Amino acid sequence: MQASPRPGALVVSIDFELHWGTRDHTDASGVVARQLVASRQIVPRLADLFVERGVRATWATVGFLFASSAEQLASFNPTLRPSYARRELDPYREPLGTDEEDDPVHFAGSLVDRLAAASGQEVASHTYSHYYCLEAGQDHAQFSADLAAARAIAVSRGVASRSLVLPRNQWRADYAPAAHDNGFDCLRGPQPAWGHRPRRVDEEGPIVRAARLADSYAGVRPPPTFAWDEIVESTGLCNVPASAFVRPFSPARRAIEPLREARLRSGLRDASRRGRIFHIWWHPHNFASHPAQSFGLLERLLDEFERLAVSDGIQSLAMGDVAEVLLGPPPPGREVGERTP
Repeated sequence: MQASPRPGALVVSIDFELHWGTRDHTDASGVVARQLVASRQIVPRLADLFVERGVRATWATVGFLFASSAEQLASFNPTLRPSYARRELDPYREPLGTDEEDDPVHFAGSLVDRLAAASGQEVASHTYSHYYCLEAGQDHAQFSADLAAARAIAVSRGVASRSLVLPRNQWRADYAPAAHDNGFDCLRGPQPAWGHRPRRVDEEGPIVRAARLADSYAGVRPPPTFAWDEIVESTGLCNVPASAFVRPFSPARRAIEPLREARLRSGLRDASRRGRIFHIWWHPHNFASHPAQSFGLLERLLDEFERLAVSDGIQSLAMGDVAEVLLGPPPPGREVGERTP
């Protein structure tokens, strides 16, 4: 086996979306609201841990969350909005409170500021409105308008990024020009397995969810890792695909948790020894219900990463770092993971 000319890399991306990521099938009340509010405490805790351990991470943040109030959000809303055939998918119909204090599950400007100030943390885009690229009714022009709004509201907080994560992994290659036109040249593609392939919301179901659950515990070992020369697509975008979702801890599956951890460790080792990329991701709310177990798993993975960094030279990279290695630095004034001047 020919050795890679580059060292392996651990890429971590976090989908930061609060209620915008689940609003089409949950309301912001009761247990859901409590978990989402609790997840706000997970965000700085994760960021502090990453800074402490020298881990670079990409925080794919829904553009709506950059706002601290309904008034501020309204000033960035695009005129051209997604015309989904299924009205329940339209986020602009969501009832909103006045500001971040009044409505902590829909506004998070203070947390965005905290992330932007944290060393090595790339504040990236999860689109402006948690946009669904594969749903009926929407089109390329609406997607481009959404990304333009995402960049505008980010710049208003002094943040610029080249990285984009598509909600529900609903990516389509013919939308690449919209990404380029709005300053994005790096994306997270879906994990290469049947249960993770891009599909519409109405194509999700028990069989698909069961396939993804089984993959976390009994999927191929090691999980997919990626060669550096596979990353740049013909579109010119860097596609840094997902390797594994760090699934929430479940007491009901406590007996098989070692299988999940062993699989994640095997991905780290494969990437490290073969000079490949291992990309893990999750949401802050995935750590909210059982934080001790979730952070315990993460700490053990980072311990393994540090051992492999010494033995094999594996690096910690944000998605934007991968793009910089392969495409070069961003244009002046668009420093990745940091505030613009």
